[in-house]
Amino acid sequence: MRKDFAWFATVIALLALCSSKCVVSLGVVSPLLFSLSGLAEFSDSVDGDTKLSSAGTTIRRNTTDLLDDTNEETNQHSGSDSSVVAKLKNKLSKGKLQLKETLSTLKKNRAAAVSSKKNKRASASDKLKFLDRIALVSAAMLKSEHDAHLEQDISSHPPNDEITPQSDLTLPGRHFSIVTTAALPWMTGTAVNPLLRAAYLVQKAKEINKNKANDENEQQTKQWVTLVIPWLEMEEDRIELYGTNHNFQNQNEQEEYIRDWLRHSANLVEEADPHTGLKILFYPARYHSGLKSIFGMGDICSLIPDGEADVCILEEPEHLNWYRAPGEGWTHKFNYVVGIVHTNYKEYASAHYSGLWTSPAIAAMSSAMVRAYCHKVIKLSDVLQTFAPEKESTSNVHGVRSEFLLEGQRRGAELTQKTGGKQRHTPTTMDNGIDDEDNKASSVYFIGKILWAKGLDLLLDLQNYYRQCTGEYFGIDVYGSGPDQKEIARAYHGRKLYQSQNGGDNEMKQDDADNNDSSTIRVLGTSIVDPFTDRSGIATKNDDGNLSSSGNNLERAFDFKAKLDTLDTQQALEYLQSKALEKLEKIKTTLEFDVPKSLHEYRKTAIPATFPGRIDHAQLKDQYKVFVNPSVTEVLCTTTAEALAMGKFVIIPVHPSNTFFLRFPNCLAYRNKFEFVANLRWALSHEPEPLTPELAYEFTWEAATERFLNASSITWREARERERLGRSKLDERIAWLHYELGKGSKGDALRKVLGAGPVSNQFKYQIERDTAELYVETTAGDHDSDGKDEAGSEDEGEGLPRKFQMSSLAKAIRTTVANGLPSMLPGFET
Repeated sequence: MRKDFAWFATVIALLALCSSKCVVSLGVVSPLLFSLSGLAEFSDSVDGDTKLSSAGTTIRRNTTDLLDDTNEETNQHSGSDSSVVAKLKNKLSKGKLQLKETLSTLKKNRAAAVSSKKNKRASASDKLKFLDRIALVSAAMLKSEHDAHLEQDISSHPPNDEITPQSDLTLPGRHFSIVTTAALPWMTGTAVNPLLRAAYLVQKAKEINKNKANDENEQQTKQWVTLVIPWLEMEEDRIELYGTNHNFQNQNEQEEYIRDWLRHSANLVEEADPHTGLKILFYPARYHSGLKSIFGMGDICSLIPDGEADVCILEEPEHLNWYRAPGEGWTHKFNYVVGIVHTNYKEYASAHYSGLWTSPAIAAMSSAMVRAYCHKVIKLSDVLQTFAPEKESTSNVHGVRSEFLLEGQRRGAELTQKTGGKQRHTPTTMDNGIDDEDNKASSVYFIGKILWAKGLDLLLDLQNYYRQCTGEYFGIDVYGSGPDQKEIARAYHGRKLYQSQNGGDNEMKQDDADNNDSSTIRVLGTSIVDPFTDRSGIATKNDDGNLSSSGNNLERAFDFKAKLDTLDTQQALEYLQSKALEKLEKIKTTLEFDVPKSLHEYRKTAIPATFPGRIDHAQLKDQYKVFVNPSVTEVLCTTTAEALAMGKFVIIPVHPSNTFFLRFPNCLAYRNKFEFVANLRWALSHEPEPLTPELAYEFTWEAATERFLNASSITWREARERERLGRSKLDERIAWLHYELGKGSKGDALRKVLGAGPVSNQFKYQIERDTAELYVETTAGDHDSDGKDEAGSEDEGEGLPRKFQMSSLAKAIRTTVANGLPSMLPGFET
């Protein structure tokens, strides 16, 4: 740009030198040269600016036009110097004014350019500060999430064996929330064991906080433990699972049933008190009949008050999180989360025909859920898969009810009084080489769910081997109910023999477990249906071998003819057609084609086994002395612990699921069929050894609670090891991915594809629930006073929705705004 102005100055100088009045011309042009010189210096300082370059081009064009006009005037009036000079002055004065205006414009543009650069620098600085602020908000969110890893400062170098404060559950003031997947009256392990754990934690918490309470009244009224259990919203789910006798109409009825069970069955009166004992909280749930499991609906975490969100115990953490609704994470809501794994889902899946691909998928998903949502996970036995090696510990944190231990004490005292504690051999006919069948049948039993997966197929093999060794089967009573009950009974009895013993084509039916406390087997005769009446008779055989039915068939025929006589032809045809269709439908539902489920049904010699149905184990305390459980799919069999606590012999395989029981003298473990036969023969001819007080204490819930508190803790050595491994980021990513996959309509679709069934539409359910709550709040607000309205408006907080106010993002923003930008934050500069 400076070259443009230099060229312009040179042209003016040459024009002046060539003029006949050089002195006058230089006098007129010199101020212009001075202005152009200053303009050149100014342009040099802003060289490269686009706007100023454009202005310089305009000046050069205007100056060129001015020189052309001047030359033309000079040529036309070469003889009249005075007129030429006058016109030249006029032209130059106009050009000077134009140049001044242009110079003024350039100065303004220069100032604007400088201001623009300053603004750009300020904008860049603001952007950096904004990015720093976003980074701080993100860091605050990550820190508040806990991310399933310990938030401990290990820089102080405490002793390795000391327990970290976050995981020390024996500290005063800690509140426990126990979340499980089942509730009474469903008598399953995930309903009974969490309930008893919660009740005994009430005892322990009161003991820990006894000296902390300000006064005796506070110590008595404070509730430290909350049991969070499912409430089946749909009536058909409650009827299917609990039966018509326990079709609770509201949550209060079910809560009262649970507290009544604690008082009478568990003898925990104080713990059952709703005001000073255990606190019970329900979450909405649905029953998945295909998976035989209960799953929660909506965000369970949001139901638990923030003031009580300290320690969370997830009973079956993988089950609770498979299909959970997107929401606040467990490790975000609670300071410390412990998971207790009850069920070997991987083993159950592998037993199915699709287990080749479903078993690894379930194992991977379960491991991911445990990693993402637990600080510590407790496995009841090592039969379970590996979830997160740095977070795992194995311990039996279950106990048995006191009534089982009382029976063990009674048996021990009775045996001691009878034998003086020396002779435990029971003389039987087996001592003479003759088996006492009645003695065996009344001494051996099994109790559990009637499923092939519970080891009842292995028991058949053991029966066959026992017969090879002794010449006869051993009698056994199999208590329980289940979907495989009918085919298992026929496998033990033999299909042909079973049918002949029960009257030809008789079928074994199972009483509706929903309407009875115990499932029993009953035999029904084949029903011969009269096609023209609603009555039926039981089929019998004449002396000639022909079938006939009870009742006066001739009388029924006359009644039917009289009915037809009252109708015209068309009505009679319609009536006959409807009755025929009705009877055909009944016959269709009655007839059943049973395909043999196993080769055991073709056995010729029946095994002396009975199937009395479902019953509470405590009702069998004084009827048997040998409990047989061949299952290898259990995680930790509760009925085995109950049998040992009652002072009975227990015959179980050597297996990781039975490791806890091997220390007890009445546990007879076997590694092969031969050892099983030897153990059973020895148990039938001897009396069990009374349990010592120390061994009996191992079965109590007080001991189980102590084991739980110890297994839940994390030492500083373990915390440092976790820090070294650096797995916390993996846990964060899993939790984030699970949340992203589960939110919105796409999450509902994904859950449906993965088999969630009735619990697929979690997002839709949550939206409908929030809408209903908002409607209730809005309706209630219309009737509130002005003061209440003002208080309610304060909750909204500057017009923001309450849900957004309580979100992690809003909390993180408030935290960073309150604390300001830290001056010494690593990686950030203010």
